[in-house]
Order: sequence, then structure tokens, then C-alpha cells
Amino acid sequence: MTSFAPSLQRQLWQPPVELTWAQRAGLTVVVLVVHVGAAALLWHAAPEPVMVAESAPITVALIADEPQTQAVQPPVAQPTPVKPVPVVQPRPIPPSPRPAPTVVAAPRPAAAQEMQVPVAPPAPTTPPAPAEVPPAAQAAPATQAVPTGPVTAAPAAQAGRASTQPKVLPSSAVRYLVEPMLTYPRVSRELGEQGVVRLKVLVDEQGRPKDIEVARSSGYPRLDQQAVQAMKKARFQPHLEDGQARSVWVLAPLTFNLED
Repeated sequence: MTSFAPSLQRQLWQPPVELTWAQRAGLTVVVLVVHVGAAALLWHAAPEPVMVAESAPITVALIADEPQTQAVQPPVAQPTPVKPVPVVQPRPIPPSPRPAPTVVAAPRPAAAQEMQVPVAPPAPTTPPAPAEVPPAAQAAPATQAVPTGPVTAAPAAQAGRASTQPKVLPSSAVRYLVEPMLTYPRVSRELGEQGVVRLKVLVDEQGRPKDIEVARSSGYPRLDQQAVQAMKKARFQPHLEDGQARSVWVLAPLTFNLED
């Protein structure tokens, strides 16, 4: 580039000619433009400098052999101090109360017991004369002996309660509206069982058997049970007292006979 600039200047060089002021000014401007362009080309075409980093100097040092180190013993662990256990002082046991001394009463001297002053017997006194009793006081026992009303009424109340209990009547005192129909048990007939069952029947106001008991057994449970079952289906004529129907107990015998 530097060689190009002088050649360019030689080509542009002309013998001096008388130039006008305007020509000189224009020439000056052209020269300045050429120089500015050349400077610009040089500036852009110049290579960027390469920065080379300097390497750090290497230092070599000789290391002498280290002396053999003695074996380091591990530190001995110090034992932890043991906390002293507080000693519990035993509580003082209170002394047991001493038993109170028993006071023994001193016996009285026998001489004091023997020295008793005899008591003189009381002088007989004459009984006073009986005072006169007024007639009203003498008549008082006769008044107290009279029995009161409630005491007399007690037997009557008991008799009233007894009258409310049903009477016990024989079978002849009542009449059957529906007689009990006996059915002879087949086993009893084969075994030859027979006898009389006496029943105690409570007949209510409508003449129905309300309660049935075996007053006397025939000696055979089968016959007794059959008699009770037959009596449950019977009906009686109601028993009347003072025109009013009453409940009564009736003693009714039922006979089981093989010949019938």
C-alpha cells in the first residue's frame, strides 16, 4: 500500500501550471479525500495483533527426606467423672409412745370395812285408817267390765267372711243338666282295672265346673284321669240361696265297672 501511494502521486503530478484559486481549492480537496481513503484502507486492512500469554516460570525445588516421625500415640480418653450418688438419710423413727402406767387403786383397809355403824331398825308405825271411798269410785269396776262394741262385732265379721266361702255339698244336693259320659280306657279294661273315683268339683254360678280335684283315687291313674276329663264336659243346675245363684263345691263319685 505504501508503494501504491507514491506511484499514484507521480501519475497525478503535472508540471506546474498557473491555477486559479478555485482550481487549487478543488485540488486540495481531492488530495485530502485520497489521503483519507488510503488511511481508511490501511486501518481496516491491518491485522489484529495476536496476544501471546506469557507462561509462568516453573520453579523446581529439591525436597529433602523427612525424618521418620515417631508414632503418635492416641490421646488417652479421660474417664468421665462419676457423679456422687446422694445418700438418702433415713428418716428418724419416732419413738413409740410409752404405755401409760396403770394406776392400781389401793385396797381400802379392812379395818375401815369392819367398822360399820349398825343401823337401828325403824320404829313400828301404826297403819293409817283407810280413807272412805266415794260411791262413784266403787262403781267404776262395774263400768269397765262392760265389753265394747267392736269386740262384739268381731265374731260377726268372721262369720260374714266364712259365709262368702263356697259350701261343700254332696252330689245328691245338686242336679246334672249334662251328665259326665265315662269312656272306659281300653288298657284298663284289658287289665281288669275298675273302681270309684271321688271328685271335688267347684261349680260356679252358671253351673259350669270351674275347678276339679281328685278327692279319693280309684287306685288307677288312668281311671282317675278319665274321670276328670269326663267331668269337664258336665253341666250342673246352678245352686240357689235366697233366690241368688252361688258357687259351691260338689262331691261327685264316678264309678268304673267292667260289667257295665
